Amino acid sequence: MVQWHSYHCLILLYVAFFNVIICTKKLRSLNQQDFINILQSGKTSLIYFKKTANPSTRHFLQQLEKSSESLEEYGIAVAQVDCAREAVPKYCEDEDVLKKAYLFRGNLMLRSFATDTLFDVDAIVANILFILLFNEIKYVYSLMDLHDIENGMKGRGDVIFTFVRAIGVPEHRAIMETAFVYGSKYQFVLTTEQSVLEDMDPEDPDKYSAKLWFCHCKMVSDKNQPCKRTYFKQPLTTVNIHSSLKILEAPLVAEFNLPPEEVSTIHVQLKLPVVFLFTQRETYEHDRLTAESVAWQLLGRAGVVIVSRTQLHPKVPADVTVGYRPAGGDLPINYLVITSVEEIVDLVKGEVTNVSSGVKDEEEENEDLDFLDIQDDEVAQTINTYIGREHDVGLIQALTDVSFPAILETIPHVVVLFYTAWDAVSMAFMQSYTEVSTKLADMKDLVLTRVNCGDWPGVCLNEDVARFPTVRMYIQGDRPLHYTGMLGTHSLLKFIMLSRIPTPVLLKSIEDVEAYLKGELRSDLKPHWDIPVVGLFSSEMKEANDAFIEAAYSLRGIVVLRMYIQKDAFYLSQKFDVALPALMFVKDEKSHIEAIHLENPSREGIVSAVKSTMLETFTMKARDELEQLTKLRDVQTYTTCWIDLRKTHVGKEILQVYLNYLPQLPALVLVQLSSSGNVFVFPEGELISAASVLYWLEKIQTGQEVPKNNLQRKEWTPPQATYDFLAIMDIVRPGFAKQRRPASANQEKPYEEEESGTERLHDSGKEEAQSELAAASQKAQGTSTPPDKRNKLQHDLHNEL
Repeated sequence: MVQWHSYHCLILLYVAFFNVIICTKKLRSLNQQDFINILQSGKTSLIYFKKTANPSTRHFLQQLEKSSESLEEYGIAVAQVDCAREAVPKYCEDEDVLKKAYLFRGNLMLRSFATDTLFDVDAIVANILFILLFNEIKYVYSLMDLHDIENGMKGRGDVIFTFVRAIGVPEHRAIMETAFVYGSKYQFVLTTEQSVLEDMDPEDPDKYSAKLWFCHCKMVSDKNQPCKRTYFKQPLTTVNIHSSLKILEAPLVAEFNLPPEEVSTIHVQLKLPVVFLFTQRETYEHDRLTAESVAWQLLGRAGVVIVSRTQLHPKVPADVTVGYRPAGGDLPINYLVITSVEEIVDLVKGEVTNVSSGVKDEEEENEDLDFLDIQDDEVAQTINTYIGREHDVGLIQALTDVSFPAILETIPHVVVLFYTAWDAVSMAFMQSYTEVSTKLADMKDLVLTRVNCGDWPGVCLNEDVARFPTVRMYIQGDRPLHYTGMLGTHSLLKFIMLSRIPTPVLLKSIEDVEAYLKGELRSDLKPHWDIPVVGLFSSEMKEANDAFIEAAYSLRGIVVLRMYIQKDAFYLSQKFDVALPALMFVKDEKSHIEAIHLENPSREGIVSAVKSTMLETFTMKARDELEQLTKLRDVQTYTTCWIDLRKTHVGKEILQVYLNYLPQLPALVLVQLSSSGNVFVFPEGELISAASVLYWLEKIQTGQEVPKNNLQRKEWTPPQATYDFLAIMDIVRPGFAKQRRPASANQEKPYEEEESGTERLHDSGKEEAQSELAAASQKAQGTSTPPDKRNKLQHDLHNEL
């Protein structure tokens, strides 16, 4: 028997939020002998020596554990040593042991890292690969340094130049992972100097986001000729960079002796536009030059293919000069008569501009690689649009490690946003946060502030901030409140306003109880709360009273709770026919006072009961009929729910999708999601009763009812073709994936004194940092790119794309 799942779309869309638990590999613990064995194995390892636990140490260990799986894909073992149990000589004796992690290759200690530079998974992976790939990535301080590298690579190879705002950010990790694959094929160049960026593109309005240029130097034979540069504007992720290189490595102009419909190139596979130029023997040289001119202007946007006119279908007019396959895959080719290069370029750029969400065309050669602006879903696409967007944060005070504790001591209510500037969700939420700060700018006892955890990781570690963005309300003399609501203006404003109210507050009389439930007390806050709730207790119910106080604190910022424990509480319980302890509440201004008995007067039970009272009620006359219907055995195979279109506007869109029209309300709809996808609607105007609905369902099961619509299943396939990274490694460097060990001549004793390392390449200390990195690199001379377990990496990367 086929089971149907039905959705009664009548009047509250209940949205459930689920906490996703990501299982990560447990961090390996070593004893002293294990430590010696791992050094003697010749492998690369990252080891942290811990003593006592504190918030910053716990946060670092969490991030280290999360990064272990990624690092092990590159052949880097990750482990910890508990110095309280295993007194490893030298390392456990170091007074700063808690502040450092150590990178070994075999028994050679390459580098020590301050743990505050390894502030998350991206920072850990980026910093480790940066050291291991030091000889394959050059750091530059000026545009002159870049020109020198380009001159040295002319006629030999191409250059990939990247700007990131700091070492350890996600974009830095992406370029390190790319260099791990392409390090021997391209010369990678990195900088964090904004002066270099300004010299390259002084008119670029966004001077802080990561940027990448592909410098075409291999094709340059004249040393006086500059390398052409292709600017990569899309977000710097590993997948995006690899995809762009796949495009750039393809022939500038492809030639086929096939009909255009049978031509397959990398651009066709990635569903990019393709331009076909038709040639014949007499005009081949001229057509080839034209094709190259078009290809350079459309590099990264579209492919260019030369096809012999003899391959055209007889039905194609003889005077056509260009064939054009639009973006999207297997679309028909348009045959056109175009006489100039500019018209061809305008044709492609016009389509890409229309498809790319209104991004303005800058009319420059080798401009954006627009095809990479692809997100897997609408949420990701929306978040992506906020990357680099500037916000007016003038009313939001930026805090430091000094001003953060100071402001908590001077202002009664301090709201703090913990964020990172390179996190797209943080930047998207910044808009809502700014709007709330504007609305509350006149409040004297409250201030909205922000802490950039990229600049002040110590502050965020001390506050145990593990995700971004995080919002907390700090109240003098009380515990901070953590905001868990929607990342929107209305929800955040409600949380802040309700958090300022002490809860619970004791009411002194029955008149106060009734006035509070009617909304007469604190009427200024009525726009921000859902329902008023009062807990009724007798003075003898000490445990229940204490549990209600704890529950009220847990719900602070969500709902305003009051408490009544006077002797005449029994009068109220008798008046509303409810046993103590109890909750009294009013759903809305038009409703009467309701009361329910607290069967489980624990903190958890009270929180659950309060949240249940906040849910909307099914107010239709058919409620009793439908409740009886859902209890019938024949109907228990259906999943029932309802939507209030007055408060949940998305309900109209759901109905529109289900039926392709908006029916008369109330509407009862059944959707067969698990089988045919058919949508049925209860006859409009007919009385909704248990008997009529049951008869309607029987007609559906026997095939007597005609569906109003059918929901087609749509496959959600990857936006780009799969890409075998390891195949490229093997082509570029045969045997690259094999396990290799450092030469014995370079090995040193496990407890040899290490050279001091650097922290981040930042500001005035960069020259010293670079020299120390060079010293660490000298230690690693003669060793290869770190060995790794490549089979699993190949499988994971293949599936990711």
